[in-house]
Order: sequence, then C-alpha cells, then structure tokens
Amino acid sequence: MSAEPDGRGPAVPEAALAELVHAAAAVSGPAVAHEFQQLLTGDPRLMRRDGGPRHLTASAIVIDRPGDHVALLWHRKGRFWVQPGGHLEAGETSFEQAARREVAEEIGIDGLQRIGDGPAMLHRHALEAAFGACSEHWDVQYLLRAPAPAADLPLTASAESPEVRWVPWPLRGVGPERETTALPEGTVPDLAGTLEELALYLARRAG
Repeated sequence: MSAEPDGRGPAVPEAALAELVHAAAAVSGPAVAHEFQQLLTGDPRLMRRDGGPRHLTASAIVIDRPGDHVALLWHRKGRFWVQPGGHLEAGETSFEQAARREVAEEIGIDGLQRIGDGPAMLHRHALEAAFGACSEHWDVQYLLRAPAPAADLPLTASAESPEVRWVPWPLRGVGPERETTALPEGTVPDLAGTLEELALYLARRAG
C-alpha cells in the first residue's frame, strides 16, 4: 500500500478493492459489498489494526475435501470457537492472502482451493473489551476447501489457538442444506447462521 503522489495518505490497494468488488456475489449481497468498498476507499488505513478501532479483517471458513467437516479453533482472547482469521499484516494488500496466511499459522493447512470467485461472506461484528482497542471488525470471509478429507488431514494448534478441531458439517437429508448441530458449546453465536448460508453457496458452485 503506497502513498498518494500528492502525499495525502495511503492509496487504496488494487487487489483488496478488486476482492471487495467480487464480494457482490457473496451471500451477504451487493449492498454490503458496496459498504465495505466505501469503507476501504474512504480510508485505506482501515486495512490495519492501527487504522482505528473499526477496521477490516480477513478470515476463512475451511472445509475438508468432501465438504463434510469445517475447521474451528479455540480463540484464546475471545474465549470462543471460531474460524481462523485475523488482522492484515504490514505489506499485505489482499484479504485472501491474509486469510490464507492466518489459516496456515493457526491450524497448519495450506494448498487450499477457493470456492467462488471471491469472498463468500462479508460480516460486521462488535467486539468486547477483551479485544482492547479493537471495537468492530469488518470481516472479509472466504470459503476454502482443504486438499484431503478431515480424517487424513490433522490440524495443528498454535499459541493463539491452543485447541483446533474438525467439526462435522453433514448434509441435512439429501441437502443442499447442512447440519450445524455438531458445533461445540461456546461457538461464536453467528457462525451457525453463516454456515447455513454457505451450505447453499457451496452447493451452487459445486453443481
């Protein structure tokens, strides 16, 4: 992210903006994608944790190769089960790049296939005091498929995510809806709804 020639501040990263344009096809819809684009173009510094209490983040819903399991981690600070993700680092200009890095760092998987042309969901959520200066995350979420079934692909815990697990995400009957009843106690409340919407998103792109 480079400075404007006239010194007014950082330029909008083209990669990040293009990803938010593709997010019009996400389950969150084009109106939300436009709001995210406006936030980024209004102040590109919001791609960073130090850009202000409200800022953009990136995460990934990681499913195994058959799509029957979803990877979750125990968030040490938040004290809940959630998908891997977090803040963009200095020099990162792509939400997808950041999401893939977070997946590798937090659960130890790479070689993931993106489902869809861009983000699968855009999600805003307020944060509790435990998150310090962060008051609201505008999260750019990708749906990524792992290269093997859950049984053949153990997850790796990290300092930030001391416990990780594959959680069953089976079809409900003949589908395309999927069950979220196996989500562990303490899962972040909005994840079940996200998974319900992503089951239909996955089915449309698999067909």
